[in-house]
Parts: sequence; C-alpha cells; structure tokens
Amino acid sequence: MAGLLRSRAPWRGADEQGVSLVTAMVITLAVFAIGGVWTGLATHQYSQSARERQREQARNAAEAGANQAMSRLSADSGYTGSTLAVLPQGTGEYEVTVGPPPSSTDPDDTRRYIVSTGYAPTKAAPHRVARRVEQQVDLISTSDFRFALFTAPGGVAGANNMTVNGDVYSDGNLILTNQATVSGSIISHGTVSTTSNVTIGGDIRAAGDVTINNTSTTVLGNVYSGGNVTLTGRVRGNVQAAGSITGGTVDGSRAQFSPPPPVQAQTVPTFTWNPLNYASPYEWASPAAFQSHWATNKGAFSGHHRVFCPSPCADGISLDAKWTMTGDVTIASDSPITMSREVDNGAGGAALTLTVASFSSASPAILMSNSISPPDSIRIALFAPNGPVSFKNRKSFSGAVYASWMSLDQQFTLTFVPVAITGFTWDLASSTHFVIQSRVFREVPAT
Repeated sequence: MAGLLRSRAPWRGADEQGVSLVTAMVITLAVFAIGGVWTGLATHQYSQSARERQREQARNAAEAGANQAMSRLSADSGYTGSTLAVLPQGTGEYEVTVGPPPSSTDPDDTRRYIVSTGYAPTKAAPHRVARRVEQQVDLISTSDFRFALFTAPGGVAGANNMTVNGDVYSDGNLILTNQATVSGSIISHGTVSTTSNVTIGGDIRAAGDVTINNTSTTVLGNVYSGGNVTLTGRVRGNVQAAGSITGGTVDGSRAQFSPPPPVQAQTVPTFTWNPLNYASPYEWASPAAFQSHWATNKGAFSGHHRVFCPSPCADGISLDAKWTMTGDVTIASDSPITMSREVDNGAGGAALTLTVASFSSASPAILMSNSISPPDSIRIALFAPNGPVSFKNRKSFSGAVYASWMSLDQQFTLTFVPVAITGFTWDLASSTHFVIQSRVFREVPAT
C-alpha cells in the first residue's frame, strides 16, 4: 500500500503543472486582449481628437475668411471675395464669396452677404474637414470726423486719469496709463498696452501685440491682435490673435494663431482753404496781423480766418486771454497756435463750432495749456496734420482731435461730438471709408 501511495505523488505533480500552464496561458491571453482593447480605444480616441482639432481649425479658417472680407469691404464696397487662401503656419485654408443679400434687388444696396468656407488641413486633403459660416453686414460711410482722438503717422502718449468718451485711432503705438478710461473702441496700426486700472468700453483692434496689464484692467468688448496677446487683466468678450494668447481672464472664447482682419492704415484728412466756402472769410498776411484783430475783437469774436506765414515761420498765434464766440470760428494758420485761456459762448447757448487748424511742423503745432473747460455747447475740432497736439494741465471739452501725434496730460477729458466742417476732404484721408456693422451670423453645412 505504501508503494502505491508513493507512486501516485508524481502523477498529481504533473497534473498540477499542466493546470498552472493553462492558467498562465489564460492570463496571458486576457492581458493581450485587454491591451488590444485599450490600444483600440486609445487609437479611436486619438483619431477623434485629431478630427475635433481639424473641425476647430476649419471653423477658425472660415471665421478668418469672413473677417478678411469685412476688412476688405471697409476699404472697397465692390469687393466680391477671394480664391483659396492659406492661413499662417498651415493651420487651414479658406475661400470667400461676397455679394448683396440673396433677397436684394437694389443695385445701391449697402448690405453685403459674406459666405466663407474653411478647410482643414487643406481643401485638397482626402479626409478634409469643411465648415462654412455666413455673415450679413451693413456698410456705413465714414467720410467725416468719427474718432475722438486720431493720430497718423504717430501715436498717442497717454496720461494718468485721462477719459475719452469716444473711439480712438492711433497709427503708431498706443499706451494707456493709470486710471485711463476709453468708453469707445481702440484701433491701432501699432501695439496697444495698458497699465493699472484701465477700462476700455469697446473693442481693441491692433496690428501688433496687445498687452493688458494689471488685474484691475478690463476690456468690456473683444480683443483682436495681429501679434500676440498677453493678459493680466480681464476681457469680457472674445480674444483673437495671429500669435499666442497667454494669461488673464477671458469670459468669451480664445482663438490663438487665428489672424483677425488686418488693421487698415489710415491718414489724416486734407484741408483746403477756399474763401467761397464761408460767409465771412478773412485772410491775414501774418500771425501778428491776426493776433491784433483777435485782441481787439475777442469780446465778440466770429468768422473764418486764414493766417499765412511764409516758411520758415517763426511767429505764432496765442489766444492768451479769455474770449467770447458769437458765431462759428475757423482759425487755419501756417504758424503754431497756443490756447491758454477760456472761451465762452456768447450766442445764447446755441451750438457753435471752433475749428483750430495748424499746418506747422513745429512741436507742438497746437498747444492747449492751463486749465480750460469750454462749455459743451462749443464743439472744438483741433487739426494738426504735420505736427503734434499737446495738452498741459487739466482739460475738459467736447469735439475731436486729429493730429500727426499727440501728448496728453493728467485729468484730460474729451467727449466726442460729431463735427461737420467745411474744407476737409476725406477721399484721400484713409483707406477705410466704411464702418462694418455686423448683422446676422450663422454656421451652415458645408457642401
């Protein structure tokens, strides 16, 4: 019996070894099966992620095409679209058609219907993604003073506690310092940067970089940059940039590496003196002759005055005493002009326009010094196409300032009021002749 028992032990060991082998094979197969499943899931997820990226790129391309069309329409109402265009860094392509709304039968219709189709990675790719957007816009003529502050070819040097109730255009760089407020939008063909506690009520559109410093700085509209956007503050709307978007808080969407419509370079209008345009024109051979007339009649001053000064003009005009306007006034001089005292409305509070134009290249061409706060019934237009306009000390007035460049001072307040002034020509004033008012926007299936 003992021998029988001893002879069965090896048999049980062989049986156990076979079971272990089968178990190991089962476990191995299970591991490979699970690995295959996970590999398939990972591959599927990667494919889905790649497809979603292409969908986003195609949408960005379509929006870039629509933005480009709006930019072109701002300069040319006859723009009809573009052939296939490639986005920077090869992130997509788009093609655009532009025409009147499908229901329009009016040949002078100022509305336009934009259809933009975006493709990713390319239109010719075998597994491309295509997305299409449609945008209806209105074209609004801008052949008038429509900015509160306008500088070209220079920029704007801001100051603490400045307030501009209106839009700002700067052909050069624009810097907004502490406690600055712009209730409208900012357009810059250069860069835009802010410091602390700045509030911008509209959009920022810049050809270059946009830097929003300080957590207390807020942009209530959107930000569009042809460069990079660096945020410490907050943007209530969307941010779109040709480069990167970093930091800060954006309530809307971020679209980096998606170029917005390019900022069109603008220039100041031209001014031509024509005595036939005025009911009471005066022409003065020198600044001294005008200065004498103004000093004698400053208690009840009106009329339109052209002041000549042969180059090089060493003299200047100085409105250095309190004076009263009894009608519209134009002072167009080859010399620098200084305004250092208050001006009152002597026309019973009726709306009056004061146009001060200096064609001098001196620095400054126009200087407004001391604390001056004319009544809101006097709309002031300052125009210096060849030199800067400079403000010293506290200022508060209504109107518009157009200059080669300008320097502001603390406590500067300007409230934009549209002014229509004889003698200005806008045909050559800018490559932008229309404001684009966006209407219906939607995405439709791409065919």
